[in-house]
Amino acid sequence: MIATGGTIACRETENGLCPMLAGEELHSLLPALGDICAANVCDLIRLDSTDLTLADRMAIARTVWNSRARYDGFVIAHGTDTLAYTAALLHHVLRNFDRPVVLTGSMLPMGAPGSDAPRNLLDAFRVASADAAGVLAVLHGSIMLGWCVSKRHSTAIDAFYSVSAPPAGEIDADGRICWHSRPRPAGVPVFIEPEEMGVPVIRLTPDLPPAFLERLCGCPRVILAAYGAGGIPIRLEPAVRMLIESGTRIYLTTQCPAGGVDLHRYAVGRRAEAMGAISLGARTIEDAIAAMLCGEI
Repeated sequence: MIATGGTIACRETENGLCPMLAGEELHSLLPALGDICAANVCDLIRLDSTDLTLADRMAIARTVWNSRARYDGFVIAHGTDTLAYTAALLHHVLRNFDRPVVLTGSMLPMGAPGSDAPRNLLDAFRVASADAAGVLAVLHGSIMLGWCVSKRHSTAIDAFYSVSAPPAGEIDADGRICWHSRPRPAGVPVFIEPEEMGVPVIRLTPDLPPAFLERLCGCPRVILAAYGAGGIPIRLEPAVRMLIESGTRIYLTTQCPAGGVDLHRYAVGRRAEAMGAISLGARTIEDAIAAMLCGEI
């Protein structure tokens, strides 16, 4: 188990909830774990996941990669706010990984009344002990592929959902796993070093000034969160065209939580494609950024 902080490790302080519990403390609060597997603990980071950087996420990835020969599976105890970003990055960095790497967290701290932490952590160990491979997220009884998990609610216990593909499986209240599509190794495991660059994500609004987009000149890649099936408002087209001509790659996603981008559906989408904008289809923003950092798109 790799402990990184997050709500699951939080205690109330005079400044609000802060990660205080070490990995060994989380481990000690799971007496039922001995019925599932034997686990070692790596207390790697203790941060609110909002504060995690690319360097922190790569420290998690390297810990997994460098330990792969010694363990049958990995559980990463993580904050929920950026869990989807870490899951997506690990999916692309740990390409074709041949063991389960399971991220989990909780919406309430370990030990709080009604906390989802014990179930989520035990379920993560169950999946990490199963015959599966690759990066997964296990929360609220759902087993989701790492590249398509997303957080949809800021406070609900059932805060996560699978965006681009159905869940890989479910875990019932008694801890039984029901796989819908068990992930298997797809090739030889490879560790990918990502580029260290930021990818701005700009949400289009009806009154967004063109000059704002013009200031992005020089960014290698920019994601525009467009409306509906995707497109660029005609009043913003000159600014976007200038960016593309300067060498910036413009990617289009949608502000809708589901459905993805289809640039062939409307004329406005076809205009965007004709000027060189690239559709992200049904990819999550988290997955798209990770794929860009790893040179896949």
